Amino acid sequence: MKKQILIFVLLLIGASGYAQNRYFTDHLPLTHPMVYEPMTTPDGVLLNSGPRVIGQKMLDPTLIGNTWYDTQTYNHGNMMNRIYQHADGTIGATWMLMGASGDPDRGTAYNYYDGTTWTGALPHLGNDPNNGFPSYAPWGPTGEIIAHYQYIAGEGPIKILRREIKGQGDWAESVLEPPEGFYSIVWHSMITSGENHEYLHLLALTYDDPYEGLDYAVLYYRSPDGGVTWDIEAEIIDGLSSSDWLTLSSLGYSWAQPVGNTIAFTYGFDYFNGLVFKSTDNGDTWEKIVVYESPFSPLTIPDLTPVYGGGDGTSAIALDSQGGVHVVFGRMLWFYDLAAGGPWYYYPTSTEGMIYWNETMPMLDSTTISTYTLEFLEAGGNLVGWLVGDTAALEIPTDQPNYGVGLTSMPQLGIDAEDNLFLVYAALAPDYFQNPYYFRHIYSNASFDGGTTWNGINDMTDGIVFWYSECVFPGVSPIVDDQVHIIFQEDFTPGTGSGEECFINHMNFSKEFFVGIRDANTPSGFTVTQNYPNPASHSTRVEIRMEKPANVSVSILNLLGNTLRRIDLGKMNSGTNLITIDVSGLSAGMYAYCVEVDGRRATRKMMVQ
Repeated sequence: MKKQILIFVLLLIGASGYAQNRYFTDHLPLTHPMVYEPMTTPDGVLLNSGPRVIGQKMLDPTLIGNTWYDTQTYNHGNMMNRIYQHADGTIGATWMLMGASGDPDRGTAYNYYDGTTWTGALPHLGNDPNNGFPSYAPWGPTGEIIAHYQYIAGEGPIKILRREIKGQGDWAESVLEPPEGFYSIVWHSMITSGENHEYLHLLALTYDDPYEGLDYAVLYYRSPDGGVTWDIEAEIIDGLSSSDWLTLSSLGYSWAQPVGNTIAFTYGFDYFNGLVFKSTDNGDTWEKIVVYESPFSPLTIPDLTPVYGGGDGTSAIALDSQGGVHVVFGRMLWFYDLAAGGPWYYYPTSTEGMIYWNETMPMLDSTTISTYTLEFLEAGGNLVGWLVGDTAALEIPTDQPNYGVGLTSMPQLGIDAEDNLFLVYAALAPDYFQNPYYFRHIYSNASFDGGTTWNGINDMTDGIVFWYSECVFPGVSPIVDDQVHIIFQEDFTPGTGSGEECFINHMNFSKEFFVGIRDANTPSGFTVTQNYPNPASHSTRVEIRMEKPANVSVSILNLLGNTLRRIDLGKMNSGTNLITIDVSGLSAGMYAYCVEVDGRRATRKMMVQ
């Protein structure tokens, strides 16, 4: 399916590398707190951009599918594993799909990369109506497996689809029934482990009636044969029982890719504790690790709390080669006021920060996370993401579409054989604006020393091709070789519920993409100002600030990425250089100007009137 708007060629433009000198947007006010409620679709078509950070690299997305169902996971919840790169370089990917006007209805879509090309999307796996929210994993020596659920009040099962040869053949189906009683099992998350990925591990949430003293319970299942039989069924793991909680959250959990017999998942990271449950014997026994300790117990909630720092309910986890745990989660500010009617209130338009933790670090608390600064997290080596771009005068509307999460959220972690970490997440993009709301983009960061230091933030969806795009719900293949593979959803309206077609993109980039990100402000670095005047009629001026002499050229591009004019300015001196761009003869409209300094490019928008 082709995009039904102008598709921009990704020419001379790519993802921006942000240097490590940080500007924290702690000036963001605590705007009117919001409760969990449906989000409305914003209107408006005026696009307004601000200054951009320089250091661009070229990336190229591949469209692998589409959907009219624009919620890939539940609000303030984690997305299941949706993409996996197999050892032979092939890739399987799944997503939530619904057709225009509900035809086909909600279901699981799938596409397969055979090492050369994506073979074509399958729009609705299985025969059941209204299924979906899939998990994807390898299964057996050469196969693949998908789990999705079909909600039926009091009896909704999880369906397991598997085939022995990935990318070809029919899917065999097994059914995981809920516990006896009036229950459904929903919002599952699945992985496989073992030398040949023969063990299936699944977490699911009970729905309908309360279960074992919990309004909603998280159940653990294990199968040795791809879901045909289960040797552990409907287990409540110690630490997730009614002795610990009154209720549990849908998709508050996220699996790590197993390492040998070590498996692990996160739970929580919201207004209560952030936990890791780790097993070194393939799920027979479990250890509970407290990563973040909330000041309040889920069993004894006070009538009124102060505002305090916690997580936004989204988390990602990876295991290194020694079985060590690495966690990333989104930051959120919370408070509870029973007199105001509850439930928990939060600040999705005022809170930023991607928080990192590993097992060598001390436990986090609300003091470290803080309500007013990111500096405590930075000092502890815990801060790996924040808002980047033109944040100096950022004013976010209180009704900015928020997905029930913070301004930096939806983390996904990949890891390679050398224990290098690759983080992908979605965040508000201050330089991309559709009146009165901001778009979100996909960002990344990486650590090449096991999480001790991080190389710098990249906007993976920077450039002309994504000027008008809302990019959210990233997924990353948990195993990284020489390439990092991600998928994400793209549409053209901030938030959810617009009713428009959405697109599922695949993007891959080399690990070397991150090399040199720290050096974005070294002697080869430069900055480019926004042109003035803007809009321009005859000519406009731009300042180029360079740290050393360099060869400079300026190109004017149309929105198709075509070069209309190119001016070679020769070698220019270090410091501030003022250049004039002639726009006479250009028709009124939106253009881009690209400044190239010794092969590095910075691109900005400009208006001609």
